[in-house]
Amino acid sequence: MSDHTDDPITVVALGNGRYQVTQGARRHVAFAVAGRDTWVFLDGRTFLVANDDDRPRRSRGVDQGALTAPMPATVLAINVVSGQHVGHNDVVMVLEAMKMELPIRSPRDGVVKMVGCAVGELVQPGAALIELEDEKIEP
Repeated sequence: MSDHTDDPITVVALGNGRYQVTQGARRHVAFAVAGRDTWVFLDGRTFLVANDDDRPRRSRGVDQGALTAPMPATVLAINVVSGQHVGHNDVVMVLEAMKMELPIRSPRDGVVKMVGCAVGELVQPGAALIELEDEKIEP
């Protein structure tokens, strides 16, 4: 079975910051918010496209162990607590922005080090929502 990674990617604007992204038989909806830079939310992952070089890259927060807000949003649900183990792709929280629910997924296996927001709170782009650390394996 092919994983479709060699298939061409097409992007179609749906309006209101929504885009249909198709690769092979797989279809996804992406959300984009433009400002000084453009934040793209796709499959629970956040990408930042800097307008100076237009090359997509993963949000800085994900690389530093913190999951960050992709855009101004309200925290609808927090599904984890400090000290809890999370698996790759687990939905750790849900945000609401532009009348859309945005699940925030763990980029890797780890342990929740810190939850930096509360349900009902309005968070700003780049705000640290949850910090993850690698699991410590006891000898």
